[in-house]
Amino acid sequence: MFRAIILLTKGILRNTQLRRNLMMWIMLAAMLMLFLGAWLIPDAWARNHVWLYFLYWAICTWLTIAGLLLAVFDILIIRAAARAMQRRIEQDIAHIDAQSAQSDAKTKGERK
Repeated sequence: MFRAIILLTKGILRNTQLRRNLMMWIMLAAMLMLFLGAWLIPDAWARNHVWLYFLYWAICTWLTIAGLLLAVFDILIIRAAARAMQRRIEQDIAHIDAQSAQSDAKTKGERK
């Protein structure tokens, strides 16, 4: 069971589209719980059912934190991909410059 959870988590984290959809649904559920809890849960019910009230807000908080962690993870993945692309572009430019310098040296050698 634990192994299945780990594999499922890896799959969610590696699939960008799935991760972003999950993040959207988690944040939507957290916002819905926030608004419903603020408007529909009366104070008398909260005083009579303290543990259920606490559990409700704990789940809402957990969903919010999970959504935020997914968002931070997504930002870090995007930044890492951008850095890798920037390094690749810099290497390509350096390679092109080296080829250009070599061809310039050959043409100057042929002119003499």
